[in-house]
Amino acid sequence: MSMLENEKDPRVRLDILDKLTDEDALVEVVCTDDSPRVRLAAVARINDDEKLFKVASEANELDVRLLAVERISSQSRIAELLRDRRNLELIGMCFSRITDRDIIESIAEDTDCNPVARRLAVEHFASEAYLAEVYEEKTGRKSPKAVEAFLAYYGGGLSGVRAIGRFKRSPKALKALGTIAKKGGEEGELAVEYLCNALGSANPELVKIATDELAAVEDPELVAALVRALEDPKLGDPIRDVLRRIDTKESRIALELGNR
Repeated sequence: MSMLENEKDPRVRLDILDKLTDEDALVEVVCTDDSPRVRLAAVARINDDEKLFKVASEANELDVRLLAVERISSQSRIAELLRDRRNLELIGMCFSRITDRDIIESIAEDTDCNPVARRLAVEHFASEAYLAEVYEEKTGRKSPKAVEAFLAYYGGGLSGVRAIGRFKRSPKALKALGTIAKKGGEEGELAVEYLCNALGSANPELVKIATDELAAVEDPELVAALVRALEDPKLGDPIRDVLRRIDTKESRIALELGNR
């Protein structure tokens, strides 16, 4: 950076920068110059993925790190940034740059990955593969403890429920949602909401699974969530069938009120 280090005026440094072709020197400018304009101009002149990766990983200022990610062409290098737990600020930009679905799915399944990146991969991009964590082939479901651990890993209950709820056409997901519903609370109510939506599916298998899972609900708060779903005219009949199967005081009251 010897050409720029003694020049105090950023406008002059920009002029000098136009003549700089050594990308290692450009990286140094990006990482040390105190002018945002100079730093960003320097990043724009770097084309080598390894140099850009270095900027994204090591530069102090977020503006140049984001621009470096935007300019990296290597999908595997962007994936490395996503997996690194230190790069929370880069996650959105990294996801916008990855087009290789196999890489996204590998992130979703990688238990050593940055948990935030993994949760986003699951919620928005991943295949059903990750559902193995909440599904046991022999029993059709994993224990409530295993499901709870899954929810905790994905940043707390509701985020995990949404991750599972994304796969509304999956029998595995519906059974996992049934396990979550039984635990009650906000997570249980959201699980009930997803299961109610599945009652409107054109697939009889999914409707049966959702019905069976909802019929196991007894918590008054969750029964109340079922009753609220009666407002959807498409779900009225299947939800009334569920309420008859639940056969608790709350469900019977709801059915009586609905028949008046």
